[in-house]
Amino acid sequence: MKTKILQLSCFIILSFNHMAFAQDQFKVLLFTVQDTWHYECIPSAVDAFHKMAAEQQFKFDWTQSQEDLAKKLPSYDVVVFLNANTDNLTNEQLDVLKVHIHNGKGFVGVHSTSDSDIRNLWFDNLVGGIFKDHPKFQAAVLTNHNANFPSNIHLPEKWLWSEEWYNFKSLKSEDITVLLSVDESTYDYQKGYDEIPLEGMGKNHPIAWYQFYEGGRSFYTTLGHKPEAFQNQKYLDHLFGGIYWAAKGEIKQ
Repeated sequence: MKTKILQLSCFIILSFNHMAFAQDQFKVLLFTVQDTWHYECIPSAVDAFHKMAAEQQFKFDWTQSQEDLAKKLPSYDVVVFLNANTDNLTNEQLDVLKVHIHNGKGFVGVHSTSDSDIRNLWFDNLVGGIFKDHPKFQAAVLTNHNANFPSNIHLPEKWLWSEEWYNFKSLKSEDITVLLSVDESTYDYQKGYDEIPLEGMGKNHPIAWYQFYEGGRSFYTTLGHKPEAFQNQKYLDHLFGGIYWAAKGEIKQ
């Protein structure tokens, strides 16, 4: 009887140690900012991240404080800017993000992270492009350009999705590797919010990409405008794949 109890105790200890180790396979800090257009997403996104962290066994924390971001970031492997940018960061807080990247760590930008009121060249280049405008929310067909990349391995070659299809200016076409693009023939790219038609981007209209940047890794996806996106498993797998790569991807020599 004592032997069985001892064996059970050892099993519990080993299981607990394994769980604790697995939950710390990498550490993710989520940074969100309340704004006029995306505040409804935050509760859904935070809830989805909690579930994702539990299912995928990584450590997760969330903050909406710039001061908290700068204080915590040095101990995390990946920072996720979800509808957040550097508009409200001080130079000192931005320097913490720069050190994070220069130390070979990861950055993930989601949706309106490319849309800043205050231009910061370093951050614009980290994201990979600057938001210009978008037509009304519509369904369109996406093309999967890399079925071997972690964010795309579960996606079909063609994927139908409803979204705000961002148009970009100052896109770092030579530095980013496009993962998803949208086919402008499958939606009305001119349909804006007034009578002036939008121009679109033509045949090459990237929607998600990755790059190596100043020693670190950057993944950006425009997808994720509505709260419902964070209840969609395909989208969450797309997002987790980007986070995984930002945490684990090899640095280009």
